[in-house]
Amino acid sequence: MIRSKAIVFAAPRRPLVCHDTTVPEPGPDQFVVRVTHAGICGSDVHRLIGDLGAPAGPVCFGHEGVGVIESIGANVKTDRVGNPVAKGNRIYWVPGGSCGQCRFCRGEKTLGFCQNRVWPAPFGAPNAAAFQEFATLDLTTSFCRIPDGVTSDSVIAFGCAMPTALTALQRLGDISGTNVVIQGSGPVGLAMCLVARLNGAAQVAVIGDPVLRLDIARRFGADAIFSLSDTTREERRARILEMTDGAGANVVVEAAGRVEAFDEGLHLLAHYGRYAIVGLYSGSATTSFNPVYVNNRNIRIVGSMYLDMREIAGAVDVAAQAGAKYGFGDLITHRFALEQTEDAINCASRGESIKAIVVPSGE
Repeated sequence: MIRSKAIVFAAPRRPLVCHDTTVPEPGPDQFVVRVTHAGICGSDVHRLIGDLGAPAGPVCFGHEGVGVIESIGANVKTDRVGNPVAKGNRIYWVPGGSCGQCRFCRGEKTLGFCQNRVWPAPFGAPNAAAFQEFATLDLTTSFCRIPDGVTSDSVIAFGCAMPTALTALQRLGDISGTNVVIQGSGPVGLAMCLVARLNGAAQVAVIGDPVLRLDIARRFGADAIFSLSDTTREERRARILEMTDGAGANVVVEAAGRVEAFDEGLHLLAHYGRYAIVGLYSGSATTSFNPVYVNNRNIRIVGSMYLDMREIAGAVDVAAQAGAKYGFGDLITHRFALEQTEDAINCASRGESIKAIVVPSGE
């Protein structure tokens, strides 16, 4: 048995509690990971305020994890893409599991829609949540070994935002040679900016705030940045039309998580434009639009909820190829102890961080 601490969530708007617990030795299909990095995601903010509903009982959560394998079952030989793994290897994982049997896991391979998924994890049993000192993973967990020479910081700097961006790109299709506008400069927006540039977009514009994040978008290759606080919707549209010779953007990505972004994004699109909705995944706000406008301009609207489980490895590949060049690790502006997990989530909620992480057990 390993003594551990775990953050427990009981209900929205109630304080998180750090509990002492024990972690048993792993079974044949399991392995125990010492959690060194746990990223804060915008969905953690939504969970605490109740947008994701209340759990039936106390749960553990945290779905952006990096750590070191401490002990490993006999049947765990490789990660989900076939790389051999052993005790002492560092891995990146997104908990929640994929059964490998239901239609979502067999066909679309979408992490999150698994019909047998149990997430967040009930407290009291070994689980893969990242907001704890030691996590227990198994063969259903989407995880990837981190190669030597790739820093843990560069992998967790985007957390689930990078596989989210890669999955959205997969669903959008080829964007090489296109004019791309990204709404939002949080982790998903910044990841989309970089991914668009790496995949051959002709021009990339990013709309968001604060300026510190827009400066990072510039570093990632944005040709134009627009501060929401310093520009109007009309000014942004005029500038994007100017950039695109009056045509509008071929691709717009909503990564703002704000419903008012939808109408603006729709009207930034050129004929035959593609619009990916990535950030609007919770809450009850609605908006209206004219379907005739969509039809008559041959616009395609693409929803992109949850991750393609193969893009967990894709995110590690991006960190390996571009992390050092673009300074991914510099995105981590705030680090918190495990007992400060609620402070970390509130820090992200207030927009004070570029990326906030919890450090449950250190390196």
